[in-house]
Amino acid sequence: MSDPLFIKAEVFRPFAIQVLERVGLAAPHAVDTAEVLIWTSLRGIDTHGVRNLSPYYVHGVLDGIIDPKGGFSIDSETPLAARTNGHAGPGLAAACWSMRLALDKAEKGGMGFVTMRNSNHLGAAGYYAHMAAERDMIGMCMTGYLFSQPPATGVLPLGGMDPLLSTNPIAVAVPGAEEPAFVLDMATSASPYNRIELFAELGKPIPLGWGLDENHQPCTDPASVKYLLPLGGTRELGGHKGFGLAMVVHFLTGALSGAFCANPDPSKVIQNDEGAQVEDSGYAQEGVAHFFAAMRIDQFGQVEEFKRAVDQTIRLMRSSTPEPGLEQVYVAGEIEHATARERRRTGIPIPAKVAADLRALSTIYEVPLELISRA
Repeated sequence: MSDPLFIKAEVFRPFAIQVLERVGLAAPHAVDTAEVLIWTSLRGIDTHGVRNLSPYYVHGVLDGIIDPKGGFSIDSETPLAARTNGHAGPGLAAACWSMRLALDKAEKGGMGFVTMRNSNHLGAAGYYAHMAAERDMIGMCMTGYLFSQPPATGVLPLGGMDPLLSTNPIAVAVPGAEEPAFVLDMATSASPYNRIELFAELGKPIPLGWGLDENHQPCTDPASVKYLLPLGGTRELGGHKGFGLAMVVHFLTGALSGAFCANPDPSKVIQNDEGAQVEDSGYAQEGVAHFFAAMRIDQFGQVEEFKRAVDQTIRLMRSSTPEPGLEQVYVAGEIEHATARERRRTGIPIPAKVAADLRALSTIYEVPLELISRA
């Protein structure tokens, strides 16, 4: 077995930026994309980080899914809200642009809300929510897609046989004073699809209950998964809650942004195996849709008072007696914060397939790459 490989954040950053620029992204968009991937992998969210550079973003451009020259524009706005268009551009950069717009509105008016239509995959939703926490605000991000006709793979509505939903994640970030920010970033499906892909790359079985095979039977082979289940799985285990949350995400992303609309542009509708599909009513969704929100804490009282309350809440949870086999209770974002501290020192672990992808990019685009090997 070969030694594990790692890449330092300060090495990946210029590598990713140069590769993305050579694929055609504008420099600011390449920088934003690289930063999101680094933040995500440093925190141990390997499903949405460095591994996605080649298959999701470079090949997204090469396959015509992402328009590298696509800009972002405002369709309509008020002092507190805006509806925007991603013009099929790079989703990570589009999301950074949108969240900054929400933050600017919140700085001026106390709150900011931005929806975006016609975008692409935005990676880890927690990154954008955390942008607000860094500015002493509470942040939120959602992203989703509603299929008007069943694709080959997707998330099933509770009790349904046809996969009409994407994993529709929700992220919320709340700043603390001395404690790291509370960062909840969760799919409304039992598992995000990238985690199924990651288990396949690692040759590991998935837990029973994450997905079903083509015969709608539970399976543990990631290569056999065709359908994902809503968070909770069955109704008895709370699947109606995950399904309901996925619908909320759709209403705030696809519907509120105007992405899910009558008489859509077929070229902007995500295709299944039979091409772009529109339901009989004429409705379909134009591109991936996002929702961003930022709320200034000082509208409700002193910021430091609130952040101390957040700290004490986290510490109270941590004081709970851990169940056998666990060191302590962790709240959302705590393990990720500790992982980031460690990975800044040791580097980001790179599975063999990801290493092969990065080396291929290095060769094709003539960008130097340095991976670390440690026994």
